[in-house]
Amino acid sequence: MSELDRVRGELRRLGYLSHGVERFLLQDALRPQRPLRALLMLAVKVGVLAGGGLATAVAIGLTAINGNLTVTPFDLLPLFLHLVVPAVALCSVLFLLLGGLLAVVLRVYPVRRIEALSFAVALVVGLGSAVAALLAARGSALATEVPLWQLALLGVATITVAWGLIKIVHHGLLSLAIRLTDHAPRQRIFSRRGVGMVILLGLVLLMLPVVMASRAGSPPEPPALPIAPGERVLLIGIDGVTSTETDYLLAAGGGEFPALSGLLEEGGLLLSYPRQGDPPATLWTTIATGLDSAVHGVSALDSFRPLGLATPLSRLGLSRAYWRSVALPLGLAEYRPLLSNRRRAFALWELAARGGTPVLAVNWWSTFPATDVAGEVVAHGAYQLLKEGAGGAVAPASRVEAVARLANEARAASLDLVERLPAEARGPLLERALHPDAFYRSVFRQGLARQPRAAALYLPGLDLAADGWRWGDVAFTDLLRSELAATDRLLAEALDGFGTVVVVLDPGRRSASSAGRVLLWRRQGCPPTSISAPPTVELRSLAAGLLRAAGLPQSAELPEPPAVCQWSEPPTRVESYGRPPRSWVRSTSKGSKRSAICSSVGALPTLRSAGPIQGSASAR
Repeated sequence: MSELDRVRGELRRLGYLSHGVERFLLQDALRPQRPLRALLMLAVKVGVLAGGGLATAVAIGLTAINGNLTVTPFDLLPLFLHLVVPAVALCSVLFLLLGGLLAVVLRVYPVRRIEALSFAVALVVGLGSAVAALLAARGSALATEVPLWQLALLGVATITVAWGLIKIVHHGLLSLAIRLTDHAPRQRIFSRRGVGMVILLGLVLLMLPVVMASRAGSPPEPPALPIAPGERVLLIGIDGVTSTETDYLLAAGGGEFPALSGLLEEGGLLLSYPRQGDPPATLWTTIATGLDSAVHGVSALDSFRPLGLATPLSRLGLSRAYWRSVALPLGLAEYRPLLSNRRRAFALWELAARGGTPVLAVNWWSTFPATDVAGEVVAHGAYQLLKEGAGGAVAPASRVEAVARLANEARAASLDLVERLPAEARGPLLERALHPDAFYRSVFRQGLARQPRAAALYLPGLDLAADGWRWGDVAFTDLLRSELAATDRLLAEALDGFGTVVVVLDPGRRSASSAGRVLLWRRQGCPPTSISAPPTVELRSLAAGLLRAAGLPQSAELPEPPAVCQWSEPPTRVESYGRPPRSWVRSTSKGSKRSAICSSVGALPTLRSAGPIQGSASAR
């Protein structure tokens, strides 16, 4: 009887008495077939099994991280169908490479403990995949936004997929090894049940630090946000101007750019900041919020809506390359602009709007759909959105018609400088870069009449024009001077009444790794500095300075304002400004039309309402 039990155990170990994964992968191990054909068949089988599990886990992860698991849970099935084919193909190719490497090893050095060898390789693959997934979740700081039960679901999915990978790869390699070696595999050193329990326990213990760190990393939201009397603040971002051009143009004197040069002559500072190659969505959102991308959550330029899904996905991780390079060209996904409710931090104008004081934000990144706060918000890309008739371009909705008229006026304007360029360059240059910037300047000029407490304007036209420019450096220099002069004229009209002004000139794609420039001016004055050697400033500190000048508290998540100037003491200090709720923007129709809803920006109580704004009636 003991001999019969031993034979049954050996047959079960080789998959002949099993009805699970072992039999599916091991049943062909002893059939007479060429090694290459055996490897290909095993690669397909492993790809189907591992790819299905991987697609399921990734679908759950993407849905949860994008906040759609409870909002649109039926997105899981179509998302799985989108992912299963590339996941199967990826797993098949990886196993093909792994199996080929094992075949070479067995040909060079026959191994008697082939089961131990295959199990060791499978253990490295499974645990390595689990560790990589958990480190990615922890490093991105997205786990702080996922509810605990969803995080637990992701953990279970990760453990299940890791355990499945270990089992599938182990038996796949074992089947290949049996086919390629003439030696019978020795008995396993450890029992299957004991090893399985150790692996599962290790995966669970591996998850605990990630869960605990994610829960501890979320700061509490203040019950009230006191606001002291402050001053009006102005933020202008200009994309596509290199630091060399900025230094040269501003050092030439005030004849060409009187407003910018006048700020420097009246106590303004020209500062420098290092560029790290961040995408513009991340860079400009960091400037507006004072937080790193891991906290404000904007790490991509755009989002994609796979066919069959109700909600676009903006947080895609490594799968972004697939959606951009494969799914989009094949028509399996639609390109969508970055949604403002993916930003997990308040922008400075949203904080300044508390208490009902009007604010103004025009074309800043991560503002689509426009959120309904006191004042006016014109979403990023509103020029194209209004042309397409899409909703969510302007808030409040009562301003849509007036803003659309300004867009039509800008679209009908002609520029003498562009008329000198070849005919094939005029249309794309005007429609893509110059007309939108002219429109945003017009909207901003009109919005300043309401004397906003905080005003922000982003102009990307020069950066967009430089992309693919083929008409010589002289022509582009003329274009750069013309656009900067137009912005300088707007700045001259806007300066009256503002107490703190920040102008950020970023090189954009023209020189992604070089330094940028910041012009900082305060009515209270700052120590003089030299244009030839501008001091360095941290980008995150700009928002801290503007919020401090506007009379808001100092958040512990933000650095102190730039030390090159003096700043008044904040009314109080808080751990965090809080996070916008998920219902910040919601869809109102199946198409692209969206409407903003009033959120906690204006609803949270204040200990003191916004008092009189200093300098609102005095000239610069």
